[in-house]
Formats: sequence, C-alpha cells, structure tokens
Amino acid sequence: MIEVIFLMMLGNADVLVDLQIDIDEQTEKVAELETELEELLSDKIDKGSKMNVLFVEYSLWEKKHEAEESQAMATYYNAKAREVKDLWRDEYRDYKELEKHEEQLQHDLDTAKVLLEKMEGDYEKIEKANSNPDRYTNVSISLSKNCQIMIEYGLNTICPTYRELVELFDTTNPTASGHFVDMGYDVKRVGVMDRHWKFYETEDDFDLVMVDPDAPFQNKSILIEIQSNTFTTLSVIGNDNSRNFNQGSYTTWENFKQTENCKKIIVAPDIELITQAVEYATNNCNGEINILENTVVHNEPTPHNDRNWRESPALVYQNWLYNAIQNNKELRLGLD
Repeated sequence: MIEVIFLMMLGNADVLVDLQIDIDEQTEKVAELETELEELLSDKIDKGSKMNVLFVEYSLWEKKHEAEESQAMATYYNAKAREVKDLWRDEYRDYKELEKHEEQLQHDLDTAKVLLEKMEGDYEKIEKANSNPDRYTNVSISLSKNCQIMIEYGLNTICPTYRELVELFDTTNPTASGHFVDMGYDVKRVGVMDRHWKFYETEDDFDLVMVDPDAPFQNKSILIEIQSNTFTTLSVIGNDNSRNFNQGSYTTWENFKQTENCKKIIVAPDIELITQAVEYATNNCNGEINILENTVVHNEPTPHNDRNWRESPALVYQNWLYNAIQNNKELRLGLD
C-alpha cells in the first residue's frame, strides 16, 4: 500500500480510481457474505424447529410404548419411536454441518470487513496526500458501479443512464473532452484529450460539468456519484455524527451526503435531487438542498416491571432454551 501512496503522490490518479473500484467490489463482497450468513442462520432456526417437532413426536411414541400392555402394539410403538429418533439424528448431523459453515462464514465476513476498513482508510490517506488545497470549481457526474452493472445487464433499476444524464447536465465540448458512443444499453465517453479541462480556461464564468468523466478530471473536480438506491445517513457532511445524538434521540437525513471538503457528493437516483446537487456543486457547495428531510427518532426504553422479573422476555427465552437442551440430550447418545 505504501507503493500505491507513492504513486498517488506522483500524480497517478488512475490508482485512486482503481482503489475505489476495489472498495466497491469489497463492499459488495461484504454484503453478499452478510446475506449468506443471514440465510444460513434462518436455516439453522428452521432446522432447530424441526428437531424440536421430532423430539415431541418421539416422546409421544415413547410414552405410548411404555403405557401399552399389548406386546405387539408395544413393539410397534417402540419401532416408531426409534424411527423418529433416527430422523432426529439425521437433522442433528445437518445442524452441526450448518454450525461449521456458520463459523467459516463468520470468519470470512469478519476478514472481509477488516480488509474493507483498511482499504477505505488507505483511500482517505491517498486522497488527502493527493488533494488540491484550492476549491474545485468543475463538476463530474458518475454512476455507482452497482448502477452501471444493473443498466448493462438490463436489471430492474431506478438509476438514470448516462444517456439521460448527458442530455440533462453535460456541458463538455466533444473536441476536447471526447464524444459518446452508443453501447446499446447506454452510452460511453471515448476520445478524451489529455488535460482537456485546460480547453475551457479561456471561457469566462463557464460551468464545466462532465458526465462519465475520465479518471484525471474526476480527481480534479467535485464528484457527484449517483447511488443505486435511496439511503439514510446520520451525518450529512463527513463521518462525524457524535453530535447527532441528544437525550435519547437522533437525527437522520435522506439521500444526500458530502465529504467535509465537498470533494465528493453522493445522492440517491432521483433526477430532482441530482439537479439540486449539480447546482450546489457548481456554486462551490453553497446553498440548500430543498428535498433534504430530517427525522428525529426517539429511543423508548422497553417497558418492564422489575417486580415481574421472572416473566421478562429474556428470562423466558433462556428457560425455554435450557429446557430444550435438556430434553434433547438423550437423543444425542452415540453422537458426541
């Protein structure tokens, strides 16, 4: 990673873009692992419920066997009890396999999260080392990687296409900043000149907005990145939300967030909000975002009477779990 930082300090903006792509991919990996783990835990719950049902059934057959005076019927009830017990053992073996898989998945998820956190930290360090102290006046508009993938593969999405965004916001000159080719599912910018932004420096009061920017221009502009879904944030600017909590409540904002230096703005896939974000960026991050809403959520404590502590949900669950374990112990004979 030191090598990456050194390259960035030499002005290799492509490395920063590549690292952002890696972060996006790692974020997707974390999300996939979280989904897989959630599904596995659901399977474990289903498996545990099935084991409990089998145990109840086994107990019924066993009681009938013990109470039956007829030798023939007692033999039949005993056979049924053994049959259900064998079924329970099969479920138990599957349950243990799920536990092993859960342990491996949890390890993979924890590792992926640590790696993502490190990558994001490296990105911030690189961006800071490569940052320009001057206020950026140019604006670039990019679709998030998720948006690009969904559009390319024809998936159901509310993301706008580059085709739509170019029509609405792009102010570049194709002679300097390249032209767009039709890819069928969307358009793509090609033929960009080196340091093409210099072409516009002779224009007075020209607002340069580039849709689908090349990496160097993206690094030298205020980047507006359009997300694939709506989102909620605890901090509109930067990552510090320590002052957001006050006396059992907190404030959330919807669908808009910017870095502290306004180098990057992320917005939901809403044309009205994107339009406001572009105007906000071209005005050097001054003004208001009208569509922005805030909600105060109060955290109410769970009502509980200390005098009835024996009926607390946590204790009831613990007692149920303890009894279930004790009841199933005899079925584990020969398995441990």
